[in-house]
Amino acid sequence: MRKTFVFIAGVAAGVYLSRHIEANPETKRALNETGVKIKTFANAVTEGYKEQEAKASKTVKPKISK
Repeated sequence: MRKTFVFIAGVAAGVYLSRHIEANPETKRALNETGVKIKTFANAVTEGYKEQEAKASKTVKPKISK
């Protein structure tokens, strides 16, 4: 019963927020700017991960002394 209530409350909140965002151009603009910032951050994290992965994948050849 409680899970159903929480689910319905979440759906209602989502509908309310989506209507509010669509009705207010300033809110829509702020949300779009936030999305751009999140994508920029995610891309920077991805690039950093790839750089670290490339560094880690380089193998060091052991020197064999004769």
